[in-house]
Amino acid sequence: MKIKSLISECTAYDFKLMLKEKKPKSGLKSISAFANGLGGSLFFGVDNDGVVKELNDVQHVCETISSKIRDYMDPLPEVEMIPQTAAVLLSKKYMFIGLNL
Repeated sequence: MKIKSLISECTAYDFKLMLKEKKPKSGLKSISAFANGLGGSLFFGVDNDGVVKELNDVQHVCETISSKIRDYMDPLPEVEMIPQTAAVLLSKKYMFIGLNL
């Protein structure tokens, strides 16, 4: 499913396939940019083409993002993490995480 039919990347929205656990600072740059600007939403589990990819362990991904924010960012931005079901395709739920700043 392409989420681009609903929204697209712009100054208020950014797609990230995953927060790289070994290189967390690359994903945290987007969080910092939104936190220091007008805010925005990051969508984890969505590639740059707007295709929703399945997140196998949504709980683990949420915990990883939260812990990386706590470990690397000061001051801590106010964030809201919302797991979302994008669609049910071929009997599979495709989950992504919206992170609102």
